[in-house]
Amino acid sequence: MKINPVNPATTLVGKTESLNSKKISPATKTEKAAETEQFIAGNTRPEKVITYHKQTAQADRSTIARLQAESEKAFASLRRIVTELLARQGYSAEQAKEARPAYPPAIEIDETARTEAAQLIAADGPWGAEAVSNRIVDFAVAISGGDKSKLPEIRKAIEQGFGQAKNILGTLPDLSLQTYDLVMEKLDRWENGET
Repeated sequence: MKINPVNPATTLVGKTESLNSKKISPATKTEKAAETEQFIAGNTRPEKVITYHKQTAQADRSTIARLQAESEKAFASLRRIVTELLARQGYSAEQAKEARPAYPPAIEIDETARTEAAQLIAADGPWGAEAVSNRIVDFAVAISGGDKSKLPEIRKAIEQGFGQAKNILGTLPDLSLQTYDLVMEKLDRWENGET
């Protein structure tokens, strides 16, 4: 009785095939080939085995850092407006924080603060719907590494974020609703390759 050796095998995207039965196609852009020598039972010498691994998208760290810096700069402007508003009324930010739980000070939003805040949320301002929606979408693309297969997760996370804001505020201001609509439109354009 003769026992035949096990045929040399190759793992190719989850399939096992004889090395001689088919040509092995080169890896696609999202796959990486790793060729190793491996001992196959029944053979007297090691055989080459090629394994393909789908490469995962890498987050764009430089874009994320840039967006974080932009957001911090915009937030600093808002913080400055509030701090100066409190100072004009004889309060410090620390006093307002300490008084918040029991007896918040009666703060009047003056015309200076109103004007500066209006500039921040204007169409061309750093907190306007266009600028914020750009930052949200740029962040989503960067954190996903440009992998459009992650769009359902991205959309779900954005919807949850806006939903949490609505739960906190009771209702979203028109500016937030405009921002949400712009975000979803921009994600659609990205998905369709229009951006």
